[in-house]
Amino acid sequence: MNNLHINKMPKLSIIIPNFNYGNYIEETILSVINQNYANTELIIIDGGSTDNSVEIIKKYDKYINYWISEKDNGQADAINKGLKVATGQYIAFINSDDTYLENAFNTIFNSKNSFEKDFIYGDVLIGSNLANSKPNKSKNNQLQISSLVLFYYSAAYIIPSQSVFIKRDFLIKNHLNFLNENLHYCMDLDWYCRISLYNPTVYKYKEILSFYRVNSDTKTVSQNKNMKVEALKIAYKYLENIEYFNMKNFFAIRLLEISLFKIFHTSFQPKLLFLIKIILKTNFIALQDRKFLGVFKRTLLGN
Repeated sequence: MNNLHINKMPKLSIIIPNFNYGNYIEETILSVINQNYANTELIIIDGGSTDNSVEIIKKYDKYINYWISEKDNGQADAINKGLKVATGQYIAFINSDDTYLENAFNTIFNSKNSFEKDFIYGDVLIGSNLANSKPNKSKNNQLQISSLVLFYYSAAYIIPSQSVFIKRDFLIKNHLNFLNENLHYCMDLDWYCRISLYNPTVYKYKEILSFYRVNSDTKTVSQNKNMKVEALKIAYKYLENIEYFNMKNFFAIRLLEISLFKIFHTSFQPKLLFLIKIILKTNFIALQDRKFLGVFKRTLLGN
């Protein structure tokens, strides 16, 4: 890649927060340094790992622009430390058990559609490892408050942080350049909600360019209940920014979610009349929900 082309490609600051993910972090680091994208700044913030993480980080020291290993106050704090030292035109963070796919950066930033956009994102592969992963595409994960706040109900509404690139000048200009450190599960959701309020220019690319690993330590698995509670708190925080029509939909979906929780987590046996009432009260949103339709079918057939 010649110097003229490098100068045309925006500088990317890639932040990797890590704590005791020595089993995976090498793969994450390699997915960045093997991108064949010369204008990259790699930042690793380790939270004082006690496993072999630091040994692996030192192994790739010559490829890393900045790294530290010290106790922090959680993932948001670690990412914020990276944001403070980032100098790229675009910033991104990726968890230390996830990876970028081959040639991802060039695929994104060689596209004329991404040029000078404030917020660039896409979808991910998901699985226990890259070999058996599957595409996790969604039409619902839009950078709009009315969509984002529904993450508590379905992961289809979240914008996967592994596939997000944000213009740093946009963040600084609007005082959005730090995550809320009081959040421990959905700090990215809150960040995207705040960002959306400032009407950024957005590009959602079609290609899948990152891999999200699911394992027993993943927060969506090990801390699912806590994540849902935090996501719901964030949803109520931003409700005032939702138009009336979308707010009605929000509460209809909330009613459906409460009804499903009652059915699946208690001894409550739903009657057909109860299910019909839910359909009427939710403006037929229930008829688009697979879980509800499954319950409805079983009740109708008497199973």
